Amino acid sequence: MYIVNLYNVRWKRKYTQKEIIEATKLSVDTVNKLFSGKYHDYRISTLETISKFFDCKIHDILIEVEDK
Repeated sequence: MYIVNLYNVRWKRKYTQKEIIEATKLSVDTVNKLFSGKYHDYRISTLETISKFFDCKIHDILIEVEDK
């Protein structure tokens, strides 16, 4: 299973969740889920949007974890 890990990316570039929401037009709920560090069934378009914002590849923000 993969989870999204934006913690390090966000702090390296010093963006708040509010700034990310305003720039990407993603919903508050979606951005909160992205930063939760838990598994959610994300659309590829969401991952593309957030990757574009951080100027990285999708695989740069995904971490493989063991299924529970």
